[in-house]
Amino acid sequence: MLDYTTREKKVLPIKLIDGRTALLCPPKKALYTKLTALEDKLKNTDDVGELYDEVLQLTADILSSNKSGTQFTAEDVDAIMDIEDMALLIFEYSKYAGQIVKSPN
Repeated sequence: MLDYTTREKKVLPIKLIDGRTALLCPPKKALYTKLTALEDKLKNTDDVGELYDEVLQLTADILSSNKSGTQFTAEDVDAIMDIEDMALLIFEYSKYAGQIVKSPN
């Protein structure tokens, strides 16, 4: 029997520059849609600056999808991450989400 009450979800553990740790959960539809939409926009632009606010908000949304329920705002992210940090998180989270879709077990 498939019992969702005992099934352990895959998480992406991260440690932020300020020392906080988080266990990121798989994305729900809204977050997955934002993630793929921003990836498409980033591929089609030479000026990441015009998408900076979207990158900030997506990073905050990704960090907020953690197991403890801690919420992050774009302002929180801006205080602890630069564009390189955000790009790395988005890349790794996207890779993590893709692995779950390819191999859900």
